[in-house]
Amino acid sequence: MSVTESQFKSLLDEYEKIRSKNLSEARARKAELYARIPPLKEIDDKIADMSLNAARRYIDGSDNAFDFLSSDIEILSQKKKELLRDYGFSEDYAAVRYNCSDCQDTGYIDGKRCHCLTQRLVNRLYAKSNIMERVKTDNFQNFDMSVYTPEKRESMHSVYNAAINFIETFANSYHNMLFLGSVGSGKTYMSSCIAGELMNRGFSVLYFTAFQLFEMIGNYVFGRNRDKVNSELYESVFDSDLLIIDDLGTEAHNSFVNTQLFYILNERDIRRNSTLISSNLSLGSLQMTYSERSTSRILSGYDLYKFESKDIRLSDRI
Repeated sequence: MSVTESQFKSLLDEYEKIRSKNLSEARARKAELYARIPPLKEIDDKIADMSLNAARRYIDGSDNAFDFLSSDIEILSQKKKELLRDYGFSEDYAAVRYNCSDCQDTGYIDGKRCHCLTQRLVNRLYAKSNIMERVKTDNFQNFDMSVYTPEKRESMHSVYNAAINFIETFANSYHNMLFLGSVGSGKTYMSSCIAGELMNRGFSVLYFTAFQLFEMIGNYVFGRNRDKVNSELYESVFDSDLLIIDDLGTEAHNSFVNTQLFYILNERDIRRNSTLISSNLSLGSLQMTYSERSTSRILSGYDLYKFESKDIRLSDRI
């Protein structure tokens, strides 16, 4: 599970094409406005001339070169807005319409990877993984509460509502979730629902089974796969808006896993990046399997939700 350097370069090339396309379309819309509303170009030219003249006066030593520039530009800008409204155009009609307004389609913000680039990298890495296909079907639109027995629906309603609240408050609050339940009780399905919805809202979501996560980290830490791309992936374990660790407890258990699990949980907590963990283990089994530091971090910092159901995968409705 890796993306090569050439594939990463191709990903950045895609950004350049997207940016160029959006800039070109903005220029075309501006040309359209100039053709339909000739006074607009005169106003823009005047604003440009005023700015240039003020800059020249400043270079020549004038201390008050910019004193009236802002107010003069504001008057002209107001005239532009009125003309656009009169002709039935929105004020931002000619503005560049970026796919990602945060990084303006560059992939980076102040030299750091934007969430959109992180997600594109994740999507590329998981192009052959079932998680990207799964979110197309395992989502809230297809969620069917009737697959649960009547006596279990009340508890699942609580889980469902908690998942919705987690999503709705995600941008402004820091929460972690722990899903516990037997095999096939719907933990992965709910994780996929959350992942898909957050990705649709522009957040970066990194999904691993526990086995995949610690295998990737082992390969990176022990130098078996340390190119730039996999360095990006490793850093995403800590930087992604949401990290999902599915089926914790199914990986090979050893001191390395214990150490890395605590490091991940602790580092993401420091950075205030949310984590969702699902496991077939009970709380008691978690405490016996993992270090006291890790389980203490989970038990004190994660909202626990139990999935109490038969194997709903046997149902033909989900």
